[in-house]
Amino acid sequence: MRITVAEIVTTHGVRGNLKVKSLSDYEKRFENGAKLLIGDEELTVESSFDQKGLKVIKFNEYDDINDVLKFVGKDITIEDSELGELNEDEYYVFELVGLDVKSHGQTVGKITDVITGVYPNDVYVIKTEKDEVYFPALNATVKNVDIENGFIEVENFSDYE
Repeated sequence: MRITVAEIVTTHGVRGNLKVKSLSDYEKRFENGAKLLIGDEELTVESSFDQKGLKVIKFNEYDDINDVLKFVGKDITIEDSELGELNEDEYYVFELVGLDVKSHGQTVGKITDVITGVYPNDVYVIKTEKDEVYFPALNATVKNVDIENGFIEVENFSDYE
């Protein structure tokens, strides 16, 4: 299975650099020599640097803006075997999206997204029958995450509806 680690936003300069929005917390993901996939093409990072909240990446295989225009709007992916190990009680966003959300034994919605890096803690976007709820991912509110059985258990859900 492939995991999206960045979205290509635009080109940068004329030498084949790409501006990307990183979706990865793993800083070494884009360092020199890293192997990444765009579609079925494996590319090697020649260089990368941060600029105004985005990463600028240059791949060994391309040296001209005209050759990389085809990548704008595409995702940069990795094979799931390239994912690092997480600590206990940590999860990848792709594992959480789609989980049912239960409160007091009742299913109240489904996680459609996880907002990271904006607030002091992650926030689950939960689609309910009526609305979309932004729910804080805190030890005090999330009681159980059961990836295998496809649900999370939360407390105080009604405080956020």
